[in-house]
Amino acid sequence: MPLEALILAGIAAFVVLVAAVPVIVHHRRRDRFIREKLERAKRLGTSETLSLHPVVDEGKCIGCEECVRGCPEQDVLALYRHKAVVIDAVECVGHGICERVCPVDAIALVVGTETRGLEIPKLTENFETNVPGLYVVGELGGMGLIRNAIWQAAQAVEHIRRRPRPAPSGGVEVLVVGAGPAGLAAALAARESRLSCRIIDQETLGGSMLHYPRRKLVMTHPGSLPGVGEFPFREIEKEPLLAFWRTTAERAEIAVEEGVVLQHVERADGLLVARTSAGSIRAGRVILALGRRGTPRKLEVPGEESAKVMYRLIEAHRLDGQRALVAGGGSAAIETALALAERPGAVVTLCHRRDTFSGRAALIEKLLGAERAGRLEVLRNARVMAIEPDRVTLDVAGASAERPNDAVFVMIGGVPPYQILRDSGVNLETKFGTPLIRR
Repeated sequence: MPLEALILAGIAAFVVLVAAVPVIVHHRRRDRFIREKLERAKRLGTSETLSLHPVVDEGKCIGCEECVRGCPEQDVLALYRHKAVVIDAVECVGHGICERVCPVDAIALVVGTETRGLEIPKLTENFETNVPGLYVVGELGGMGLIRNAIWQAAQAVEHIRRRPRPAPSGGVEVLVVGAGPAGLAAALAARESRLSCRIIDQETLGGSMLHYPRRKLVMTHPGSLPGVGEFPFREIEKEPLLAFWRTTAERAEIAVEEGVVLQHVERADGLLVARTSAGSIRAGRVILALGRRGTPRKLEVPGEESAKVMYRLIEAHRLDGQRALVAGGGSAAIETALALAERPGAVVTLCHRRDTFSGRAALIEKLLGAERAGRLEVLRNARVMAIEPDRVTLDVAGASAERPNDAVFVMIGGVPPYQILRDSGVNLETKFGTPLIRR
């Protein structure tokens, strides 16, 4: 090869090297940064969750980053070594954008993990159960995001509209059970489709949001309601959203029958009959929008019947100067402990039976920061053994302990209304990291 050619080749190689080095350095730095995030998530216990979250098929992933750019939440997905990876699964709220924008179908939204299962009802793509005419939408079906719950409800009603069935004598075409976002959306969709409808709830309009702390941010993504249109907000806290629900229901002339508890649903003469605490309701179709909370889960310890034991925090200021213990390790428990720790004179202890938490990463970081600052106490591997008038007895890593106490908040989730489903003949299945809906 002539000398001039060698020189030109050398120059070209040098230029390529000079151009490539910054790119290589950038990718290595980014990979190191993402690796640290992955390790942090594993350390905090947020890398896995039983609720809806994405999984990535590395064999299909082409590293285009469409899923990373599409996700409206932070730190759920990232590009690591030219492949999409899930960092904080707990941060996922089920928008499903990542799954929709992936050009090679490398992402699927699943519930449960390979080692820990989540029991949910078997549903078709129209959210109908194995019992013809009986539908499950929203959180009870495994999808808790308000926007998704509303979409599910609308899809279920559309499926009902396409298969008309006369209202039974003395009954309605559609009975909606549950007056949270999914239930209200179902009632609005039924009204828009000119289907006769009743909506009942064991409490009142609002559903699970009624149990959230004051001023909790409950919606961070735009959405729309059947017959109403786009929400006039993008982000909103609990109280104004509840007010919006009430105003919307009043304008649509939807009256929630409050304090009516569903016992089960049964088939009779080709129709459905809902047995409730207020009597039987005949319906052509029934939509269950009950949520997963059901009734609050109990500690089952002596003294839990005391009036100082509560299962949700509504007015944190009432605990000013009080000695409070919060039992639980999820987002609700952490939010409650942090809210109480902000109150003047409050002495707060968070008691969790494991050494890692199951809440959102940002909340866990706030909790650990508050613990380091001495604003609250965190007891790990700890269980409440007894609740007494002025104290709480604990088992902390096998050792007995006591804490002076004025109030106990039991935030360990709820007992899902699975018995209602079973008594209604609905088949349940346990998902071990598998897609939510069977098609």
